[in-house]
Amino acid sequence: IRQKTRRDSSGRIPPALWRKSARAKARSEVLRALARALRRSGMTFLRTVQLVQYILFRMVCALINLLPFPWAMKLGTCGGWFLYFVLPRYRKMALENLHFAFGAEKNESEMKRIAMESFENLGSFAIEVIRIPKIVKNLNKFAMIKNEESVFKALKLNRGLILIVSHFGNWEWMGVAAGARAREKGIKINAVARALGNPFLYRYAVQNLRGATGLKTIDKKGAAREIMGHLDQNEIVCILVDQHERYGSVAVPYFGREAWTTTLPAVMALKKDTAVIPVFSFRRNGKPTLVELGEPFPVIRTGDYEKDLIENTKQYLHTIEEVVRKRPGDWLWMHARWRASRTEKVK
Repeated sequence: IRQKTRRDSSGRIPPALWRKSARAKARSEVLRALARALRRSGMTFLRTVQLVQYILFRMVCALINLLPFPWAMKLGTCGGWFLYFVLPRYRKMALENLHFAFGAEKNESEMKRIAMESFENLGSFAIEVIRIPKIVKNLNKFAMIKNEESVFKALKLNRGLILIVSHFGNWEWMGVAAGARAREKGIKINAVARALGNPFLYRYAVQNLRGATGLKTIDKKGAAREIMGHLDQNEIVCILVDQHERYGSVAVPYFGREAWTTTLPAVMALKKDTAVIPVFSFRRNGKPTLVELGEPFPVIRTGDYEKDLIENTKQYLHTIEEVVRKRPGDWLWMHARWRASRTEKVK
């Protein structure tokens, strides 16, 4: 600072100091330009990697779609076996979850069998999702809906409808089948989902796979306001409730352990009197997948809003648990469903 303000007898900055200041300024500009270039090149590299991932995924999809459906499903089953052995972390997580859920009811070999079936289900799920563009051309051959009258009856109240979805069977096929039927009836249907990190894959999934029959995706971040808008328009909103939720959640029992679960369905039921209905998909050998809709849950009101959130959310998870107990191999045991809350982590 002293050098920059030092002037000669005429009040001018000496040339030597001026040249030194100019060089420093030039160096600073060069460094800033280099930093900007590195940031741009880094982003370009990331986008290039994501584009390559997308192209490879589309190539795999094209190859799988060339296979007859039974062969493709067999490939999915084998892929599930492969993942079971090459992903020890997720295999361990699945077995640990099964021990907590069925430790007193099943022996070790039974739990290993269920874990293997869960990985097989994941492989089959992947193949079925990849083949959605072909399946929608003849959807009745691959999926049928049971008890759809409960949906139409609930929508007559003009309060919208929430479908409770779980990681059971093929939840994406449920959305595709429901979307096709809703479009036939002139009903709009939406699903809350987390955006994928790869924008190319996410765009393809939203438009060509999940959205193949008109299902619209709602970004999970800040979804509450958008959900309310869709319900006000008497539309259907699908919400996954059997995954760990950090925000806007309550701890309710699931297979004997507290699981932090979204309160969105309970909030809408309590504040807007929106009907909440469970939906499950069941694979059947040699027959179309059965998409079965339940009856609306009763809205529990005790006068204590916080307690009401817990009690209503508890009954949603209890229904899912009952179905999973009957067909445990169809549920996704390898995901971290029982995680500590933010408060527990701090403690």
